[in-house]
Formats: sequence, structure tokens, C-alpha cells
Amino acid sequence: MSEKIGDQNTVHLSELDEFLASRLIDEEKMPLCFSISTHDTQGNINIQQNSNEAEIEEGGIDFELSSSEYQSLNSINILDFTKSTIYTSSAYEFFDFILMYFSSLECLLDFSGNSWRVKILSFKELDK
Repeated sequence: MSEKIGDQNTVHLSELDEFLASRLIDEEKMPLCFSISTHDTQGNINIQQNSNEAEIEEGGIDFELSSSEYQSLNSINILDFTKSTIYTSSAYEFFDFILMYFSSLECLLDFSGNSWRVKILSFKELDK
């Protein structure tokens, strides 16, 4: 890809899996570091790739947001997602959920086996 580390892109959340996959294909080392922030209320986000030397720890939380889990959203502690490696089959689904609570975050991301691995490094909670 001609895009460079540090270039900011605006991407619709529904295209996030493809966008991230294209970045991983172009890189030999993993994981990649990204800054992600909300752009507008139509589902667009700003995403910027940052340089990275860190690794993602093994183990963590499986994230799959099924319809039955929507019922218990009020009882979750969102900060639990900032302390562990997250495994998800859909980056779109995970970031769509997490950006309901955070206006911006920096994370490590790679693809392992059949799932995305995400480690949130820093975040800014939405103003309430």
C-alpha cells in the first residue's frame, strides 16, 4: 500500500475488517498499532497507524456480541476490555461496541488463527 505510518484515514466501521486486513498483509511484523477515534454519527472513524515494537500477550477474553448479550450490556464493566487481550472474529463488531464508550483509543492489533487479537493501550472515555 502507498499509505504510510502516521497517515490518517477516515473509514466506515463496516469496512474496518478489510481495511485492517490490508494493512496486516503489507506488514511483515505484527502486531500493528492504531489510533482510532470517532469521526461522525454515521459510523465513520478516523484511523491512523502508529509505529510499534510491543507484543500482545497470549490469553484473554473472547468477544462475541450475540443478541442475548445485548440484554446484559448495562451490567458489564467496560474497563475490563482495557486490561486483557481481546479475541474477536469481527474487528467491526468489537470496535462498533467499544466506541459506544470511548471517543478514542490506541490499540495493538493482529490476526491469529481465525480471530483478531486486540490490546487496548490507552483510551479516552466519552463525555457523559
